[in-house]
Amino acid sequence: MDRSIGKYPICMGLFLLLLTSTSWGSPETEKAQTTTQFKIAFRTYRDGNREIYAMNADGSNPTNLTNNPAEDNDPVWSPDGSRIAFSSNRDASHQIYVMNADGSNQRKLTNLPEGVRSPAWSPDGQRIAFFVMRDGNEQIYAIDADGSNLRNLTNNAASNFAPAWSPDGRRIAFHSDLDGNTEVYAMNADGSNITRLTNHPDFDGGPSWSPDGRRIAFHSRRSGDLEIYVMNADGSNITRLTNSPGFDLFPKWSPDGRQIAFHTDRDGNFEVYAMNADGSNQTNLTKERSLDQSPDWQPWGNGHGAMGNGQWAWGNGHGAWAWGMGHGE
Repeated sequence: MDRSIGKYPICMGLFLLLLTSTSWGSPETEKAQTTTQFKIAFRTYRDGNREIYAMNADGSNPTNLTNNPAEDNDPVWSPDGSRIAFSSNRDASHQIYVMNADGSNQRKLTNLPEGVRSPAWSPDGQRIAFFVMRDGNEQIYAIDADGSNLRNLTNNAASNFAPAWSPDGRRIAFHSDLDGNTEVYAMNADGSNITRLTNHPDFDGGPSWSPDGRRIAFHSRRSGDLEIYVMNADGSNITRLTNSPGFDLFPKWSPDGRQIAFHTDRDGNFEVYAMNADGSNQTNLTKERSLDQSPDWQPWGNGHGAMGNGQWAWGNGHGAWAWGMGHGE
């Protein structure tokens, strides 16, 4: 008689016991991870000039990462969470720089005669998109992550801003006045097949893809002031999330898709807020009298990541997360 058969129910029972007793498996703990494990990078004027800071996602432990007398802006995490790209005018015009997550090893990535802003990593970490004023208008370009292989993606007569890669890397959302007024568009990663997603006579901009790629958050002035909205990735089912007397701008999804960070001047000066993905529980994270803007969540790299189908991958997971108006310039 094969006595090994009887071991399987015992092993399975121990495995199930381990699963049920492990705290990360519960919805309550997953929500707690959003506020304790994630970090948010943002730009702030609290030291008298614009610096890149990082803080815990509950607003605690804000830390200066750049510590440079120049103007540092537009922080965005690499997909593995190990680096931050940002723009800085420390060498006269704004260029793209990259640094480690702790602020070390800051190095210049672009060296263009024109100012470069709003970097956005591709989900595989191989490319960085940004906009630059060239040939009389703002164009969206992309380069390899080492600074090589510069390519114009939009190449049109319009003003194009705020690129944001889709989680699968196939599309880039952005805002543009291509059709006269500023709308949210998406194009293939090579610049082809530009498609308008919003269609409103007032300003729509600042797109940000949800981690599962199904929705896009953006800001819009269609209600009279700038508020945060969300829509399906094809532009349908537009839903308003915020309703404040101030300007609510540049939403960014948390890696688990449960929350959206944004900046707002509803308290008299720009602060970084976070809210649930349905618009509830809007919370001031920075609570400073200085300007705090442009939040971006650190992805769950090398451990936890959201897959395109909304399921969780454990081990070597990588999440994907990306101006014109509203940056307080």
